[in-house]
Amino acid sequence: MIGLKIGFALLVLCSNFAFSYSENEALQIFPPLPVSVAKSSNPVCKEHSDLYVDNLNNFTLWAHEMWDATSKSSSGVLRGSVFHMGHFEQCLSARAPFPTQYCLATLTADVPHPKDDRDPLSLYFDPFASVMNRLYKYEDKSQQSRNMVNVGWCIPSSCSVLDLEEYLNSYLSEVDNSFKKQNVSYKAKFSEVFCQTNAENDYFDVADICFCFLAILLIACVILATAYDYTKTEASEEKPFKKSRSSKLLTAFSARANFLELSKSDDSNPALAILYGMRTICIFAIIIDHRFGTFISSAVLNFNYLEEQYRSAIACVLFHGDLFVDSFFILSGLLVVYSLLNQMERHRMNPAFVILMRYVRLTPVYAFVIFYYATIFNHSGAGPLWKLVAGGDWRDCRENWWANLLYINNYYNVDHTCMTHSWYLPCDFHYFIIAIFLVALIKKREKIGLAGLLVLTIVSLAIPFAITMIYQRPGLMHFYPEFLTGPKVYIDFQLTYNKTHTRATPYFIGMFIGYLYYQLKETNKHVCRVKSFLIIAVSFVLMLGTLFSARVFYDPYHQYNALESASYASLHRLSWAVGTGGLLYTASFGHFGFLKVVLSWSPWIPLSKLVYGAYLCHMSFQLRGAAKFMSPRQITYFDVISLGLSDIVLAFTTALALYLMIEAPFRKLFREIMMPSRNSPVKVPTGRLSVDENMINHNNNVQEDSRL
Repeated sequence: MIGLKIGFALLVLCSNFAFSYSENEALQIFPPLPVSVAKSSNPVCKEHSDLYVDNLNNFTLWAHEMWDATSKSSSGVLRGSVFHMGHFEQCLSARAPFPTQYCLATLTADVPHPKDDRDPLSLYFDPFASVMNRLYKYEDKSQQSRNMVNVGWCIPSSCSVLDLEEYLNSYLSEVDNSFKKQNVSYKAKFSEVFCQTNAENDYFDVADICFCFLAILLIACVILATAYDYTKTEASEEKPFKKSRSSKLLTAFSARANFLELSKSDDSNPALAILYGMRTICIFAIIIDHRFGTFISSAVLNFNYLEEQYRSAIACVLFHGDLFVDSFFILSGLLVVYSLLNQMERHRMNPAFVILMRYVRLTPVYAFVIFYYATIFNHSGAGPLWKLVAGGDWRDCRENWWANLLYINNYYNVDHTCMTHSWYLPCDFHYFIIAIFLVALIKKREKIGLAGLLVLTIVSLAIPFAITMIYQRPGLMHFYPEFLTGPKVYIDFQLTYNKTHTRATPYFIGMFIGYLYYQLKETNKHVCRVKSFLIIAVSFVLMLGTLFSARVFYDPYHQYNALESASYASLHRLSWAVGTGGLLYTASFGHFGFLKVVLSWSPWIPLSKLVYGAYLCHMSFQLRGAAKFMSPRQITYFDVISLGLSDIVLAFTTALALYLMIEAPFRKLFREIMMPSRNSPVKVPTGRLSVDENMINHNNNVQEDSRL
């Protein structure tokens, strides 16, 4: 027994000081980590590290919990698995006499250029050639670098990032490894976002407590208002009474009344009924697409599978899924023009009041979700990648929440914007302001107004063309790992993807479509069968062609051409918008009954009213899921779709709660406070689809937003 202890002690000491390894360890692509920090200028770190090693030699449980939680080796590197995490939870729960911390050490191998003359863009590697061909870092951004791994290390929390980096680099320079004979050298790097202690997420500050108090207060309001509403409803069955203004204010939070409104449709124009389904299906696609992106941004076991998918046509449905966001812009532009023109037939419009009402109706639920991101979201989970994947939005929402509430977050401090996906909201808000004045001009001087819209559309095409040419950028956003792991700082995200002036084309095309719907609203015009099939065929060709044409720009063998990329950047959103417009037009006025039946299906009505809330909150579930990965996961299309469907259920369930607690109640409160002279909204016979809400939500009419 004594001999066994002595042998183990020698093994530990060798691993820390003598740097001698067994033959198996020396053959590993990346050297295994040492037990702890053997040398450090930090006396506390050195003291705790020595205590750790001594107790490990004495077979103390807490020391072995730490050592057992440390990743011992890297495997699957050649398949693109670059995260080797050990056991995060065991490390942080180890009952050591000092606080423990879990860090992911980034080890990078400097691999010399391979001697073999092989195609650097090919995914095929000769199994009988040198392994250096696979480890060398190539320029193709769709390929995961095999010369870098992130390895979990459990050490005392008294050791700083600088202590760890200094010692590990010294260790790597002396460690025995067979790859060094091939002129491979190793470097280590540590980052604060890759190190965590057990106490980091335990503390609730004032902001966290305030959010909890606000949530409880809102729930209490809903419960009390619902009880009051039930009491009044039962009383009214015996003795009918007219609701006073105070009664309306008290019942604004009634879950019963607000839930019943979800399934109501006041749209007397059947042509617009298809928008319910279109809006809901688009958010389904976006949620699944975002799930795919967050999955890739985390620890993937089989990245070689993704590398193959980047070159396949079918994957363009996911890698070019940003087009589904353009569909929301189209629907938003359509509804703005259609509804405002209807309003202005009967009343004058006050633009300032319309903008104010849109703001006060969009912002409460938006502010609540931002408040959640800035507080409780950080306490909702933990994992090796938590700070990297989820912590960024938490920190950014704490600092830049005000930019979101002013709807300028797609221009101000973009690399630290709160909620990455919130870039859509300022774009849509800016377009809404432009649309109000354009519609007023169309109503007053139709030809001049339409000409102005046409000029703006042409300008919206010219801007992305010019930017792509000047900066020599690709024709579309490449959803490569470099972007997905850090979207806010990615150059194309900041330059073109999230900017109002580069995404306007679909919205303006939607405005043209809305004008067309307005012109046809009372004509009972129907497109003949032949024209219907012709339009639908052209629309599908445009949409599918736009979607799958991304395959060309994901092909690493495709030579970059600035003019080609600029032309595609300018025209592909136009092509998608025109195709979508043709699809909507045929479904509304043509002989394509199946499409109309599907898009007008009555269950879409309540779901479409929850789309805004689902859009705001769905990423929180996805970021949490990706950040909590304790080990790499295998990715397949089935996994993405199944997890995406789970996200849809969670997002819409949460959206229902947001609708009942905030969205519907505050809409009613604002209506009663800001338009007290109205006992009930005036019914517009031509339709009641929203424009004062967001692109993806509809509950109200513009007529309620302006003093008419």
